[in-house]
Amino acid sequence: MRFAGEAIGGRAGLSLRDLRRRMQMVFQDSYASLNPRLPVVMSVAYGPFAHGLRRAEALERAAMLLEAVGLEPGLFAHRYPHQLSGGQRQRVNIARALAIEPRVVILDEAVSALDKSVAAQVLNLLVDLKERFRLTYLFISHDLGVIRYLSDRVLVMYLGKVVEVGPVGDVWAHPRHPYTQALLAAMPTMDPSRRTTEALLSGDPPNPINPPSGCRFRTRCRFAEEVCARREPPLLRVPDATDHEVACHMLAPDTGHSLAPAGDAPWSR
Repeated sequence: MRFAGEAIGGRAGLSLRDLRRRMQMVFQDSYASLNPRLPVVMSVAYGPFAHGLRRAEALERAAMLLEAVGLEPGLFAHRYPHQLSGGQRQRVNIARALAIEPRVVILDEAVSALDKSVAAQVLNLLVDLKERFRLTYLFISHDLGVIRYLSDRVLVMYLGKVVEVGPVGDVWAHPRHPYTQALLAAMPTMDPSRRTTEALLSGDPPNPINPPSGCRFRTRCRFAEEVCARREPPLLRVPDATDHEVACHMLAPDTGHSLAPAGDAPWSR
């Protein structure tokens, strides 16, 4: 693994302590990820204090960050996690992640446990903080609406394998992989002309401990052929597209799939 071009671990690599200074995480369960015995200001201040900042300076930074995430320090700093709502606790978790000034913040389903109106407030906060602190987010989510709103690039995975990656606008407008197409087709819509009339997927996901050979999506793909079971499709760049890659035998040239283009012909949907 590498972070900003530097290997992680080893004698010459980036130490875990340095990695934690540059990369922090916001977890899905806002209550379980906070120490119930610490006031929230201490939870936020703990990281800077552990990395060498004096206690008074760490508490001052924690108060500043609580205010930055919309929690008035005079009202919330000395409250315990059980005295806060789910949205307020998640704001504390975001403040804690920013406390040691990281470059990257990983957010694992950070708004999935929140009421929709509260989730919208937290998402707007994340957008503001991204610009204010010049952050990079790695946002993990099953909510496609959230991904489209928050992300610049999207990476779609199925059973631990990347099937498509590219700019959000391009992937939403021109999804190439059958799994991506099925995901987007499953999104609820109020437009009568865009209603899904047939299921694009059938069956259940395979056992991840014993995944299928070749393409892992083939057991649920209506386009699957013999080559899909024999060989895993490589992740290849889509011709005439900006930074858009897909892993599918049906799209790459001369793979043996009946729908694959011949030779150097451009890919088609």
